[in-house]
Amino acid sequence: MISDVLRQLKKDFLVEFRSRAAVNTALAFAGIITLSISLAAGGTPFSTLVQAVFLWIILFFSAMNGLLHIFTREEEEQTSLFLSLNVPAEAVYLAKLVFNIAFFLVIEMVTCPLFIFFLQVTVKDIILFVMTVLSGGLALASAVTMLAAMTARAGGKGSLFTVISFPVVLPVIWVSIGATVESLQGSSGDAWNSVVFLLAFSGAVTAISFLLFRYVWYDE
Repeated sequence: MISDVLRQLKKDFLVEFRSRAAVNTALAFAGIITLSISLAAGGTPFSTLVQAVFLWIILFFSAMNGLLHIFTREEEEQTSLFLSLNVPAEAVYLAKLVFNIAFFLVIEMVTCPLFIFFLQVTVKDIILFVMTVLSGGLALASAVTMLAAMTARAGGKGSLFTVISFPVVLPVIWVSIGATVESLQGSSGDAWNSVVFLLAFSGAVTAISFLLFRYVWYDE
């Protein structure tokens, strides 16, 4: 299975590197929205709660189309049948999951510095902020990978995917916003418990999705 996962990852990264459509679209969206918020604010500082809400809304909507793209590309290029016949479903899921986590990490690495610069955000607890962003991104990517497969197999598009994903990831966004506020204010409080929750959520969702993915992939 490891070799199957590595082959799928290599293929997915090579295809994405050639086109870079999903990454460029997500980064462009994140940059434009961040700059628009900064210009609309006109230098007026936001509260830490508003800053945290803006950050996670930007991250969520920037990444949605890209997280779905890894499955819709297989359907559009008609390669999903080949994968179904030649690669175990579990290997397909793990490869797509790792790709989505890496994709979300790239979005975070570009978006967060732009967000901090343009909105004049002061991070008082950098370690907590970084851990919150990483664990929140991991939880989001883990939660929506299975939903992306279901949407793609059903012939759905990005708008449908975003609508059905939001209720599922709402607890993740809510907890991530709270922990982000704590990192911006410099008072850790129960924020580290939120990080543990996000990591546990990622593990639970990944385990359940791993067990159920074949029923979605094979249309059973």
